[in-house]
Amino acid sequence: MKIKITYPPVGKKRIQRKKLLNILRWPFLLAAVLCPVINLTVGGKAWSVIVLMGLYMVWKLGLSTDLVEYNRTSQTAKTIITVCLLLFLIDFFLSGGWAVEVIPVVGFCGLVVAGVLFFTDFQRQQQNMLPLLLLILLALAGAVVGLTVWNERAHWPFLIMGGFALALLIACIATMGGGFLRMLRRRFHIK
Repeated sequence: MKIKITYPPVGKKRIQRKKLLNILRWPFLLAAVLCPVINLTVGGKAWSVIVLMGLYMVWKLGLSTDLVEYNRTSQTAKTIITVCLLLFLIDFFLSGGWAVEVIPVVGFCGLVVAGVLFFTDFQRQQQNMLPLLLLILLALAGAVVGLTVWNERAHWPFLIMGGFALALLIACIATMGGGFLRMLRRRFHIK
């Protein structure tokens, strides 16, 4: 019996990348353990939370990228979500007040970029709709929370972000037609 190998051979670059990631993993883990310990012993503001989020961003978005959902729409959506979360953590733990205006602007810009990337290569990117849909839903939820919770602040960033997210959702549904519901059924196994 002769076994036919159907997988492509692992290239030299892949092996070197795996070795590099194994080497880089230890300094990242050391920093992830040392930063909270140093922050607890020194005291003060919780800067280690921001460092941990930064380490996560560098590792997940730069070094150890996704194997399956590695496309331009999902990477953009993931980057915008993590940047907004990092901005929120910086505002919450270090300085207060400015994130209410900044995060909706960053979210709006991220929606614009993700929408452009999605619609410029629609035939190939329509199967990658789920990360864009997640970004849209998070922007809509953020707009609703921002409009209901922060009464003393200006509402225009939340209105613009929520309005554009709603318009982008309608555009996605309109261009995909029945394929939008088929995609949801396939992704979430709904009947």
